[in-house]
Amino acid sequence: MDLKQHLEKLECHFTWDLGHYRNELQGLRKNIQNMLEQECTWVVHHYNLLGYIQQTLGFNTEALMYLHKAESVMQEQGTEEAAVRLQVNKANLAWVYYRMGDMNKSKAYLEEVERLQRMHPAPPGCALHPEVSGEKGWTLVKFNKSKKHQAIYYFKIALKEEPGRKEWHKGLAKAMSEAFTNHKSPPQHRNEILKQLKTAHENEPNNLYIHAFYLEKYSEVQSVSTERPMQGLLEKALKTGDLECLVTILRYYRTISVDKAIEAAERAREKFPTSNKVLKHLANCYKRKVYKVKKDSMERRKLAKKSAEMFEEVVRHYPDSLREKVGLASMHHCADNTERADEIYQQLLSEKDDFPPHSQQYIYYSYACHLHNCRRSEDSIIFHMKVAEIPANTDDKQKSINVLQKTVMNGTYPHCEEIISFLKRIHIYY
Repeated sequence: MDLKQHLEKLECHFTWDLGHYRNELQGLRKNIQNMLEQECTWVVHHYNLLGYIQQTLGFNTEALMYLHKAESVMQEQGTEEAAVRLQVNKANLAWVYYRMGDMNKSKAYLEEVERLQRMHPAPPGCALHPEVSGEKGWTLVKFNKSKKHQAIYYFKIALKEEPGRKEWHKGLAKAMSEAFTNHKSPPQHRNEILKQLKTAHENEPNNLYIHAFYLEKYSEVQSVSTERPMQGLLEKALKTGDLECLVTILRYYRTISVDKAIEAAERAREKFPTSNKVLKHLANCYKRKVYKVKKDSMERRKLAKKSAEMFEEVVRHYPDSLREKVGLASMHHCADNTERADEIYQQLLSEKDDFPPHSQQYIYYSYACHLHNCRRSEDSIIFHMKVAEIPANTDDKQKSINVLQKTVMNGTYPHCEEIISFLKRIHIYY
């Protein structure tokens, strides 16, 4: 085998099919760098992932900087667990040097990986060492839903060997919750998620974020109010500055009362005026309020303008945040600033190749809805067809297909035959 074939057999970020879409990677890079600026106990994991992201985006020097930082930390730790995770790190370094054209250094790191594998082999009957499975799970959970489903598998096989590892129970709870977000999920799935979140909470009863996550899911699955304990957690989060817990609580409040969500988010904003995370959720709370106010009213336009101002600031800090850009466009439309909304969508459409398929569908679907609201129904239909044509199976795709089927059944569109022909071509029938 040549060098590349050996590298392809390694377990590391460069062989885990994490994707290469610029927008997704740039957004993730920004989020991780923000976490590292705060108190963070997972620096090695984040350094490794940043090494992959920076190299994929073309920044080799920065990639090596982060990977060598991770290497140094693990070597100082000197534990067996660190030595196993070092295999992933050194495999990443082998790949970076290979892509830089330095075959000698790449081969040297490959040999180090092989030496570590001999010293710390996977347990009998395991294809992967549990430490590698856990690292793979925590990496995959940061990406899209299909990757989160893979993360569930790797956390489970890691826990099969070491059922007492708290961080893997937490990772599994997070992966399950984010992979199955649809409220129409089978009751069995929802109960399994709740059970795993309960385990994670019992493992770490002082972890406010996990506690809030558990209460949020408990309320959803059991259809009962958890507002009182959430209020207690809100006070603790405001006192301790636990932003991860705070945003979970704000998300919960948006499902029960938009006014209470705004009140809680305003308190958080007052307490943490420089937090863009809090500002993002406050903007989304006001957006939710806008949709509850009567159309074409002065109050609606005023609230939309306020939300748009917040979204503009969020987007300045997170220029790769797709959902916030779409939220900004929708608020400008509600504030009667359609020209600015069109400008945002045209920018997103011009950058569509930087997004993964599910994000392209979201852009097309959101723009189709915008066009419909602007009374440009024929153009709207074209973009619903663009959504449906992308193979990725998402909620946005199903919603667009529903619109197309309903349009044909109503018979109001002048080119219904084109829609029928299109639906047959993608094997959809009405």
